[in-house]
Amino acid sequence: MRDNAIAWLKGMRPLFGREYAQARLFIFAVPIVHFLTLGLPRMNRWLWGGWTRESVKAYMFNSAGNTFHRIYESGVHEIAGRYWLLLAAFVLALVQLGVERRNGSQELLFSLPYTRRQIFFAKWLLGAALFGGSLLLNTVIDAIVVAISSASDYLRIDYFVVQFGYSLLVVLAGYSCALLIGTLTGSVASQTILTWVLVALPIVFVELLDFSLQAHGIYMPRQGVYDAYSSVNGGDLLRAWFNFFNYASAQYSDISWTHALSLLAIIILSFAGGVLAYSRNPTENNGKLMIFKSGETVLRWGFVLCASMVTGLLGTELFRLNAGDRLGYDIGFVLGCVLSTLGMRKLLRMRFKY
Repeated sequence: MRDNAIAWLKGMRPLFGREYAQARLFIFAVPIVHFLTLGLPRMNRWLWGGWTRESVKAYMFNSAGNTFHRIYESGVHEIAGRYWLLLAAFVLALVQLGVERRNGSQELLFSLPYTRRQIFFAKWLLGAALFGGSLLLNTVIDAIVVAISSASDYLRIDYFVVQFGYSLLVVLAGYSCALLIGTLTGSVASQTILTWVLVALPIVFVELLDFSLQAHGIYMPRQGVYDAYSSVNGGDLLRAWFNFFNYASAQYSDISWTHALSLLAIIILSFAGGVLAYSRNPTENNGKLMIFKSGETVLRWGFVLCASMVTGLLGTELFRLNAGDRLGYDIGFVLGCVLSTLGMRKLLRMRFKY
């Protein structure tokens, strides 16, 4: 079993080499910029900030703050590092899939003696190794900085282990989703737009849905037995669970097994979906908004629904009638439905150069 795995990896070496050569300069830039967001700020504070062991102890005693909040600042540097790596993951996925389609190298890649599943796995593994390696390197640097600084009495190895594991899950979830979107879109432009649309969609959609229901006298259920101002709205719960920014910006005290398992599920589902879609990519649809007909259908109706709710919102402001918000909303919704359907039909027929 082990020999077979080693032989398989050796056979994949040319494919890994190709993926590395395609993004070589970017790969070297990622850990360097990551260091600016994670290791360097801790150096500025504890190595070059003029602190002594006595002043650190006095600071901790007088502020009555816990170790994670005062010494590690609740993980704000790790959060900044996650956002940089997520941006890097988006760019890498764009290079690996969108740019490859635009310059015509995808057809040549498919002619190599590798299955499409092997090609996709090589792409994903390169990104996973890059982001995992950058996180490991800079987390170790961060820990060493604390260990040799005036704050060494407050070194907590478990803090760095948890932050490394959670940050890796966040970045791999974002990267896997970006690759999945890249397998479904036919151009750099559509991959870029759809990626950012889907990032913002959970936030925007819940807001639009909440407003649409309220315009018709329906209110999302509230959780708890408190008054209307202190209880939790059902929309808030949806925003909390489906907003990826909540996962990426989680402070150390907010990290939980529930969040970690949710991210792991996203990684598994996105990777499986990416493998399936990439293995069936029809190259003749390169340049289109979406690669698959089913993807066009989902995109069409999703766009029409969201656009119609937006115009419904505008309708309540433009058509202030005695009937209240409902009639104005319905007028705007119908107009938005017609216009967005016509616009989407035209977009789906176009081929994009980029």
